[in-house]
Amino acid sequence: MPRRSLPIFLAIMALTAVGVSVWAKNDSGDTITTNLKLTSPTMVGTTKLAPGNYKVIADGSKAKFELSGKVVAEIPCTLKDFSGKVNETTFVLDRDQLTEIQVSGKTKTIEFSAGQ
Repeated sequence: MPRRSLPIFLAIMALTAVGVSVWAKNDSGDTITTNLKLTSPTMVGTTKLAPGNYKVIADGSKAKFELSGKVVAEIPCTLKDFSGKVNETTFVLDRDQLTEIQVSGKTKTIEFSAGQ
């Protein structure tokens, strides 16, 4: 390899390595973020959430519920594989207990247990 080509080759290899690591991090599925509108008091685990527009950030072991930019609850959760990608963000209630959030475009759902 000619001497002039070596720096260009090394630069291309470095950019390729950075691009692959950024892509892997963004597509890792370790964190799911969504918005959730509750119209009535709702239990999540053992926490009662008031009606409002929440931002939910789930990292696989816990979900943070933010209201007006402040964390109002941290709830244990699990991220479960979903067959395919979710087409529309929905959530599952069992009476007044939030048990699952399915987020549009994701292949995992956020699940909560009643006793958590």
